[in-house]
Amino acid sequence: MCGIFGMIGDSNTTKLLMQGLKRMEYRGYDSSGICIVDNNEFIRRRAVGELSNLEPLVVNLPNAECGIAHTRWATHGPPTEDNAHPHMSPKLDVAVVHNGIIENEVELRKELSSIDKNIIFKSDTDSEIIAHLLSNEIKNSGLDLKKSKDEEFISCWKKVIDKLEGSFALAVILKGRNDFILFARKFAPLVISHDGNKGILASDVSCIVGITDKVHYLEEGDWGLINKNGLKIFNIDGDLVEKEPKKLEWTLGDAELGGYPTFMLKEIYEQPRVVRDCLRGRLSREKIKGVSIPFNPRLLRIVGCGTAYNAGLLARYYIEQLSKIPVILDHAHEFRYGAPSGPKSLVIGISQSGETADTLAAIQAAHERGYPTLGIVNVESSTIARNVDTMIGIRAGPEIGVASTKAFTGQVLGGLLVAMKLGQDSKNFHREDLSYFDRHARMLPTSIERMLNDQNIKTKLWEAQQYFVDKNHAFFLGRNTSYPIALEGALKLKEISYIHAEGYAGGELKHGPLALVEEGTPIVVIASEGSSHKKLLGNAREVAARGAKVILITHQEDELADSHADLVIKVPRTHDLLQPLLYNIICQLLSLNIAEERGCNVDRPRNLAKSVTVE
Repeated sequence: MCGIFGMIGDSNTTKLLMQGLKRMEYRGYDSSGICIVDNNEFIRRRAVGELSNLEPLVVNLPNAECGIAHTRWATHGPPTEDNAHPHMSPKLDVAVVHNGIIENEVELRKELSSIDKNIIFKSDTDSEIIAHLLSNEIKNSGLDLKKSKDEEFISCWKKVIDKLEGSFALAVILKGRNDFILFARKFAPLVISHDGNKGILASDVSCIVGITDKVHYLEEGDWGLINKNGLKIFNIDGDLVEKEPKKLEWTLGDAELGGYPTFMLKEIYEQPRVVRDCLRGRLSREKIKGVSIPFNPRLLRIVGCGTAYNAGLLARYYIEQLSKIPVILDHAHEFRYGAPSGPKSLVIGISQSGETADTLAAIQAAHERGYPTLGIVNVESSTIARNVDTMIGIRAGPEIGVASTKAFTGQVLGGLLVAMKLGQDSKNFHREDLSYFDRHARMLPTSIERMLNDQNIKTKLWEAQQYFVDKNHAFFLGRNTSYPIALEGALKLKEISYIHAEGYAGGELKHGPLALVEEGTPIVVIASEGSSHKKLLGNAREVAARGAKVILITHQEDELADSHADLVIKVPRTHDLLQPLLYNIICQLLSLNIAEERGCNVDRPRNLAKSVTVE
């Protein structure tokens, strides 16, 4: 989603702003811009498309000590230079960058038009309105841009914030004032740092890695001012609050490729480490440790979006199998609008960033209904992590590629830890079961490493990708615990290669999808375990009989696979509960290879954002 970066108190502000924007490219964007305060004037530069289009426009800018920058992902109005941030007021005395959506935009436009019938809006965005509003407040308050004190501008800023409905992270600078930046945060992430000499604010910590190692995480409704000497943070009620800075979870190496050609490939290869880190200190032969369940639920509700939703579906299978507790899975954006039903539920929210707007809204809706909440998140300092009753951090580390890979593995393991904990508490998952699982879990990272470096598998993947040449449609099939992997495999393929792909449960074939299978259609079949395995092989035969090219992903002990597919990719055998993770990594690699052959940017696929912070 859109990215914000601001800096004050450093003479290299322009250079650092551009560096910050580059760090946020992975979030997805279609235009960018910066604005600096130079003496008594603003200098603004904006460009559509890649940051490389903005770079030549800022080369000769003067040194400045105050500025804001932005990468935009179009919501209100198409990607044009006029719609790119920063936006300015008509008098060119206020510049603003904004993430989020102002829901009462129409009403505010009418208010501004009633004040000035000749007002002209330069953009289609809702964000521009904020600059107009603050400019009017400053005028009505009789403030002098050069002489008035910080406290007077703070008062004006609060009046503007109180008028805004919706979601926003905001940074604002004033003409001729290189001594402070105004900020606000509501339902969109924003962090602030001050080291005694310079101040920084950003919507993404990736911007500030290497510049500072401590940040203040703003709470819902926080707002204030940051200047060269320090910062002032006020809560939603207008009270000045003190916040202890937190040490950054990121290191500079996390935001770099480290010798890999793409972040997606790097993060696929980091999954053995994710398994080790996620399970470390939580898994033993006797009990699950460090996993807290708020109460003894009779029903669970899992909410997530995209990849997190697919991880939640796998968690549902695990929880129902190991604990016998029923689970309802919801898209987070639908849960908040549904009416409460059934017994008091434990609501589990799954999110990589911990800032997903719809998932956060679902968590808030759960609290309003009196439901306890548990978060499975990657960023342990995130808004969701701070708002749930209990949290499991998946410890995947920063994920830069837009298409999630290693975070999915961590989310699945987080759901599995919950399932085993509930299973132990309900006496359905016994010590000997855990001991058997623990033995396989300890060997899993090595199995993944061996699989990633297996030359035979690499050859098979190359052969498989040839089935997708000149194809625009594909299917992924699974049953039981392989069904979520089919959904995730299809999602990855469509995300980064732009091939239309659908994941289906094998039993759904005859209920419609079979009509779409034709000669040469590539179909990836994800092997399932137990009684559904032979049924899934039967589904493979069904599509093959209609001319499809079948790629079957299974384990090394599957003796039936070779006679049911055009191409079989076999991975190491592990515990049934862990086997889907190995299958999923093969799907990730297959999608990556296909996308690269088609010339697609696998780290920054078109139209997509890493962290969806608006509804």
